[in-house]
Formats: sequence, structure tokens, C-alpha cells
Amino acid sequence: SNALKFTEHGKVTLRAQRTEEGLLLSVSDTGPGIPEASQARLFQRFEQAEGPQRRVGSGLGLAICRELVEMMGGSIELESRLAHGSTFRVRLPLAVPASSTPVAWAPGRPCHLLLVEDDTIVATVIRGLLEREGHTVVHVVNGLAALAELAHADVDAVLLDLDLPGVDGFQVARLIRQRERAGQHLPIVAVTARSGSGDEAKARAAGMDGFLRKPVSGERLADALACAAAAPATRTPA
Repeated sequence: SNALKFTEHGKVTLRAQRTEEGLLLSVSDTGPGIPEASQARLFQRFEQAEGPQRRVGSGLGLAICRELVEMMGGSIELESRLAHGSTFRVRLPLAVPASSTPVAWAPGRPCHLLLVEDDTIVATVIRGLLEREGHTVVHVVNGLAALAELAHADVDAVLLDLDLPGVDGFQVARLIRQRERAGQHLPIVAVTARSGSGDEAKARAAGMDGFLRKPVSGERLADALACAAAAPATRTPA
């Protein structure tokens, strides 16, 4: 609210970034800035910055912010220049858990799924079977689109065709596993028309948890997803 209060012209920018230590939050504005002499005491109770930007208020807001952040083991810092605006940064040590609980896959539990399939007819059938069970499905037609989707969206599992244009399903699975942090494990189910005896072993070696041959049924999809969700995150992709 201070950023909005003191920024009469320009903009206020909010950012959130995951770091190795946890989470970094920042609020930047193009307001009048804060005198250096006032910066050190701004986080004390009942203190406000001196100068033309001083407004009516209790002087408690930043002090309360600091206390809450410190209670969570974090820190808050200020960077400001007169006539150039201010940036407040909050660092929180929110580490990824050492282990993750497998997805509880059960009938009636709606999940968000990513379907990677270049055949639109097959994709329509699979999507219909999944949506009939209450799941939401995002469909992409190639591996690069799948990786782009996973970079900005959370999904409960991936249904991955093996024979994709460009980057094939095996390489997509390897790239997904390489991007995961400690304790993370996204269930991946291969969905393929291949009939070779070694295809399943190759898919699992690439980091996939389940293997399903086309054509598929709703029951077989549910079983494959349940098994994939319960799979231990112990394999390193070959």
C-alpha cells in the first residue's frame, strides 16, 4: 500500500521468484524515493520517512512486516534512491520438502493433466475419457510445447506420446526429470501405439512411471495414472 500511496506517476511492480534458498518477493515503485538517513529506522515502530513524501499514517506497517518476516525465518531489505523510487525485498527460506507425498489418485478427485499427443483424433478421445471423470486437460501437440506449459503451470500428471515431431517423448521425459528439484516427482505416463517388446523398459529408463498402449479406455487410463502417482521417485533417467 505504501508503494501505491507514494507513486503518483509511473508504476508499481510486484515480483516473485523461487531461489535456491526459498522465495524472493519484491515490490518496486517509481515514487519519490526515501532519504538514506531515514532508511535505517523505517522498520521501527511509529517511524516514517522525513520529507515531502511523508503522509498520514501510524508508522507501524513496515515494522509489522519485518516482525512477520522474521517470525518465518526470513529477512526484509530496502533499496532506494531519491527521485528514482524504492524496492523492498522479502526473502523467505521456504525449501522444497525432502520427500513428496504421492498424488492420492481416486475416483471423484479432479486432477489437472497435461496431454502431449500430436494426433488430434487420439487426443480428442483421451481428453474426452478424462474429462468424463471430472479431470481438466491441457492438450499440446509436441514436446517443446509441453516443456513450455510445465514451465509456468502446475499439473498433477503428464500423459506423453512417445513418437512426437521434433523432440520425442523419451527426451521430453528426461528433460522433465532434469528440471525437477530434490523431492519433486511429476507422474509421467507413456501413451503409445508402439508394439515393440523393449519400448516399456526404454520409457521407464527415460524417467516415465507408467506405460499404456493405444487404444486406451477410461479404466486403463485411471489405472495407469494411479500406478504412476504411487511410483517412487528413485530412478535417474538413462
